[in-house]
Amino acid sequence: MMISQRLRLCAHAAAAASVFIVCQPFAGAQGVATTAAATQPWADLRFDFGPGKAKPGHTAVSADTAYSSERGYGFDNGVVPTGVESGGDDPATDGLVASERPFFFSVKVPEGNYKVTITFGDPKGESHTTLRAETGRVMAADISTAAGEIVTRSFIVNIQKKTLPAPPANAPGWPEVHMFLPSEPTSRRWDEKMTLAFNGARPCVSAIEITRADDVPTVFLAGDSTVGDPHQGHGGNWSTQIPQYFKPDVAISNNAEGGETTKSFLTGARLDKILSQMKPGDFLLIQFAHNDSKKQWPQSYTEPATTFKAYLKVYLEETRRRGGTLVLVTPMERRSNEDSVGPWARAMREFAEVEKVPIIDQWTVSKQMWTALGPKVGSAFSDQTHLSAYGGYLLSKVVAEGIKKNVPELAKYMFDDFQPLDMNNLDQRPGYLSQPTGVPR
Repeated sequence: MMISQRLRLCAHAAAAASVFIVCQPFAGAQGVATTAAATQPWADLRFDFGPGKAKPGHTAVSADTAYSSERGYGFDNGVVPTGVESGGDDPATDGLVASERPFFFSVKVPEGNYKVTITFGDPKGESHTTLRAETGRVMAADISTAAGEIVTRSFIVNIQKKTLPAPPANAPGWPEVHMFLPSEPTSRRWDEKMTLAFNGARPCVSAIEITRADDVPTVFLAGDSTVGDPHQGHGGNWSTQIPQYFKPDVAISNNAEGGETTKSFLTGARLDKILSQMKPGDFLLIQFAHNDSKKQWPQSYTEPATTFKAYLKVYLEETRRRGGTLVLVTPMERRSNEDSVGPWARAMREFAEVEKVPIIDQWTVSKQMWTALGPKVGSAFSDQTHLSAYGGYLLSKVVAEGIKKNVPELAKYMFDDFQPLDMNNLDQRPGYLSQPTGVPR
């Protein structure tokens, strides 16, 4: 019996919570499988952009190549970049695509982890690129090159689909994750495509290579809307901005969604989805409380001292028996900076101490931060609970620093030059926060 169904039965008994690149195997590109990865071996994908000769082994993509499901790749969402002929005899750099606004390129890929290697720069001019993946996750905040400078950077991107493995004959089980928000089923998160967003002052891209990365550890994220990828706009949340601090040696898979609680995440098969993919050496970071605390939601409310801790225990044991590591992240406090989720944060600290679980105390630091911001605290929020892009940036630093201090086995995958937040200089903001993203949900 799936864990979500076991929890539903237990609950019932107790009663008697830019540039986008979209990537999928397609016909017609050199060396690419044409059917699902489950039945066909994977073949690496290589694209050469802009005018000029295609680099050997690469699929040529001109600026006017529009995406279609039949072709399986192309520029998407009606945004057409500019093809730039840079000259020279090297097919790797004799052409590129550039733009002064976010543009999209799509290629379908199966579910899994992928290493994406991108060539940036322009032999004749400067380039400035911010790279986002999927529903706006920041992979690199500013990749800048001088005229004539060409750089190659790699990233790990996780692709999800909503279906679960079919249960054995006569065994109970759910076919897919339960979604109750109307906007979620059509989200790019579930479209079985890789979506990379290139934006900035002048993003320039000449080549992309996509390879499978099945062996890298995966960091799964579970939580509510204060962890999930925002539904539109720049978006806040630490989860959206923390990928930029990690080397291309680990994948981040954000499974959080609005409205969820420790209980509903289980009963809606979201934990089942994570567990179906978890392997030894993976991590599960969980942050709940904002909806667990709502007594007006009787089917998903949890008491901090009892049922909340009981559900945390399920997450812990299910993770441990698969060889993974559970990490608790206490919820950030709301804009009012009172004690709205404090009881659940304290329950997490108590649970972590008893069960010897690593914990990142975001709640305590967030209260200090909102106090330090004073009358400017509103700039960190989009409403009374949810964060702005600036607020998400601040807390991404808090969570990343918590990983550095308390989760050394995960911290080793972070860039060595990571800079912690300066609590005395909270007004300092990276430039990418003010850039238009063009990111659809």
